[in-house]
Amino acid sequence: MKKIYFTLCLLIIIGFAPDCIAETVESVSDKSVPASTTSLVPSSDNPTPIIPADTKNNFHLEIGGNCNWLDNDYGQWKGLNLSLNYSGFKGITPSLSIARLSRKEGSQFIYGFGSYIDITSKSYMTLGISGAPVKDPNVIIYPRLRLDLGYYFSTPLVDGLVFSTGITHYPKQNGGGGDSISIGGIYYWKIILQGSLSYNIARPGNITSLSQQAGFMVGAQGKYWFGGGATGGREAYQMPKTNPPFQVRFRGYGAYLFYNKWIGKDWGINTRLDVGQKVDAYKLVGITASLFMDF
Repeated sequence: MKKIYFTLCLLIIIGFAPDCIAETVESVSDKSVPASTTSLVPSSDNPTPIIPADTKNNFHLEIGGNCNWLDNDYGQWKGLNLSLNYSGFKGITPSLSIARLSRKEGSQFIYGFGSYIDITSKSYMTLGISGAPVKDPNVIIYPRLRLDLGYYFSTPLVDGLVFSTGITHYPKQNGGGGDSISIGGIYYWKIILQGSLSYNIARPGNITSLSQQAGFMVGAQGKYWFGGGATGGREAYQMPKTNPPFQVRFRGYGAYLFYNKWIGKDWGINTRLDVGQKVDAYKLVGITASLFMDF
């Protein structure tokens, strides 16, 4: 059964949930706009797919960074990240990562762990846990704790079709919390197609919203991968610590392109371009670049 590996080894179908669940944290600057992590987190929030080749190399190392330019006085959002995957175990593929996210208000470090877990020849699970310690209560860019769980399974009815379902859970923190439940699929054809739909619940208030994403990729392992996609949906949440309760609702959408190129047999570069808009809040343009190595 084919698998698509991401930088942090998390879920393809829940990667875009944070923007529409408002991260369940307070913003560091404008209290009416949540701290989004769409273009900063070294995880499936911005998937850059790599399909592993049949090789004796068990380690996959990636180091890189990104920079995002926002209007309306939001400034630049920057990130540096390092991740390491190990595929030498039977049935599991663990991954560790560390990232540093920076905005004009300050910086945070994010630590993550994820893994694939083979169940049968036709199904597997993904799990992930990540979080950012809070040193300054005025600088909260990423949740203190985020939990991800997903399940993928193929069907004998359509060759190459893999269904997926998953959940992202934000325990109560910084006055809020939430969940995102997703369903989707991946279709391996002449090109690889994928898409998902997410139902988001933000607390307090149990405010709900929907988000969706779709993408594609073409290429060959060991040569290059090229792809892109689009995201969209609504963001809805209730501001914590307000009396009376105040609800915030946004529409957002975005698009991305990526290009992964093998320069040598066991190493290469990943590049990515992001554009997006949170209506009535900001527009964003971001670039990402990283170096990967298998050994």
